[in-house]
This record gives sequence, structure tokens and C-alpha cells, in this order.
Amino acid sequence: MSREIKATEVKKLLLGVYRRYTNGTITESQAIRETTILNSVLRAIEVVDIEDRLEKVEQAFTVTLNLD
Repeated sequence: MSREIKATEVKKLLLGVYRRYTNGTITESQAIRETTILNSVLRAIEVVDIEDRLEKVEQAFTVTLNLD
């Protein structure tokens, strides 16, 4: 079953990578790989959020124009 991941979850995962790296649990190269993936996921979430907001603004603008 698939579910959407929230930005707050990705930010927690990024913090976890940082903690594991600073504790020496993972190597620098592993931390870089993980943060690269997580940052890509976070960017995608943010883009979808912006698209949703823009769509709502466009719909509100269209409604306003139709009322005039």
C-alpha cells in the first residue's frame, strides 16, 4: 500500500542522517547518498505543494473574473 510522505517526515529523516553521521554510525559517503535522495524527495513534495497552491489561486481568480 502506498501513502504520501509529508515534508516533516523527510526533515526528521534528514536529521536522523545527520545524527548517525555525527555519531560515526554511517560514513560520509553514505550520509551524502542518503541526504541527496531525501533532499530530492523533499523538493518534489515542495513542488507538488506549490502546484496545488497555484491551482487554488488560479481557480479563485477565475471565479472572481466570472463574477464581474
